[in-house]
Amino acid sequence: METCAFQKQIQATNDTMASLRERIQRLERSLNDPNLPEDRRRELSLELKEIGKLLETTEEQLKKMHKENSKSFAVAACLFFICFLVYGLYVLVNGV
Repeated sequence: METCAFQKQIQATNDTMASLRERIQRLERSLNDPNLPEDRRRELSLELKEIGKLLETTEEQLKKMHKENSKSFAVAACLFFICFLVYGLYVLVNGV
Protein backbone atom coordinates (compact mmCIF):
# COMPACT_ATOMS: atom_id res chain seq x y z
CA MET A 1 0.00 0.00 0.00
CA GLU A 2 1.38 3.37 -0.99
CA THR A 3 1.41 6.16 1.59
CA CYS A 4 -0.43 9.37 0.81
CA ALA A 5 1.32 12.66 0.17
CA PHE A 6 0.38 13.96 3.60
CA GLN A 7 2.04 10.98 5.30
CA LYS A 8 5.15 11.53 3.18
CA GLN A 9 5.21 15.16 4.27
CA ILE A 10 4.97 14.15 7.93
CA GLN A 11 7.78 11.63 7.44
CA ALA A 12 9.96 14.23 5.71
CA THR A 13 9.37 16.64 8.60
CA ASN A 14 10.32 13.92 11.10
CA ASP A 15 13.51 13.23 9.13
CA THR A 16 14.34 16.95 9.08
CA MET A 17 13.86 17.17 12.83
CA ALA A 18 16.14 14.16 13.38
CA SER A 19 18.89 15.71 11.28
CA LEU A 20 18.53 19.03 13.11
CA ARG A 21 18.82 17.30 16.49
CA GLU A 22 21.92 15.48 15.29
CA ARG A 23 23.43 18.77 14.12
CA ILE A 24 22.67 20.36 17.50
CA GLN A 25 24.47 17.51 19.28
CA ARG A 26 27.53 17.94 17.05
CA LEU A 27 27.57 21.69 17.66
CA GLU A 28 27.29 21.24 21.41
CA ARG A 29 30.20 18.79 21.38
CA SER A 30 32.26 21.27 19.36
CA LEU A 31 31.41 24.07 21.77
CA ASN A 32 32.63 21.97 24.69
CA ASP A 33 36.12 21.80 23.15
CA PRO A 34 38.40 24.00 25.28
CA ASN A 35 40.82 24.56 22.36
CA LEU A 36 38.17 26.19 20.19
CA PRO A 37 39.04 29.79 19.20
CA GLU A 38 36.69 32.47 20.54
CA ASP A 39 35.54 33.70 17.11
CA ARG A 40 34.72 30.14 16.01
CA ARG A 41 32.91 29.60 19.32
CA ARG A 42 30.72 32.66 18.62
CA GLU A 43 29.94 31.38 15.11
CA LEU A 44 28.98 27.95 16.41
CA SER A 45 26.92 29.48 19.20
CA LEU A 46 25.01 31.62 16.70
CA GLU A 47 24.47 28.63 14.43
CA LEU A 48 23.23 26.62 17.40
CA LYS A 49 20.65 29.30 18.24
CA GLU A 50 19.47 29.47 14.61
CA ILE A 51 19.13 25.70 14.37
CA GLY A 52 17.24 25.69 17.68
CA LYS A 53 14.75 28.22 16.29
CA LEU A 54 14.42 26.18 13.09
CA LEU A 55 13.80 23.02 15.11
CA GLU A 56 11.13 24.79 17.15
CA THR A 57 9.39 25.98 13.98
CA THR A 58 9.56 22.50 12.47
CA GLU A 59 8.05 20.97 15.62
CA GLU A 60 5.14 23.42 15.40
CA GLN A 61 4.59 22.47 11.75
CA LEU A 62 4.60 18.80 12.69
CA LYS A 63 1.99 19.39 15.40
CA LYS A 64 -0.22 21.16 12.86
CA MET A 65 0.22 18.29 10.39
CA HIS A 66 -0.75 15.70 13.01
CA LYS A 67 -3.80 17.77 13.93
CA GLU A 68 -4.82 18.02 10.27
CA ASN A 69 -4.25 14.30 9.82
CA SER A 70 -6.53 13.51 12.76
CA LYS A 71 -9.22 15.76 11.27
CA SER A 72 -9.01 13.80 8.01
CA PHE A 73 -9.39 10.56 9.94
CA ALA A 74 -12.41 11.92 11.81
CA VAL A 75 -14.10 12.88 8.55
CA ALA A 76 -13.47 9.42 7.11
CA ALA A 77 -14.83 7.77 10.26
CA CYS A 78 -17.98 9.94 10.11
CA LEU A 79 -18.55 9.04 6.48
CA PHE A 80 -18.15 5.36 7.29
CA PHE A 81 -20.65 5.65 10.15
CA ILE A 82 -23.16 7.48 7.95
CA CYS A 83 -22.89 4.85 5.22
CA PHE A 84 -23.36 2.08 7.78
CA LEU A 85 -26.36 3.89 9.25
CA VAL A 86 -27.98 4.42 5.83
CA TYR A 87 -27.44 0.76 4.96
CA GLY A 88 -28.93 -0.31 8.30
CA LEU A 89 -32.01 1.87 7.75
CA TYR A 90 -32.38 0.52 4.21
CA VAL A 91 -32.29 -3.05 5.46
CA LEU A 92 -34.73 -2.20 8.27
CA VAL A 93 -37.24 -0.49 5.93
CA ASN A 94 -37.08 -3.00 3.09
CA GLY A 95 -36.76 -6.11 5.28
CA VAL A 96 -33.97 -7.53 3.13
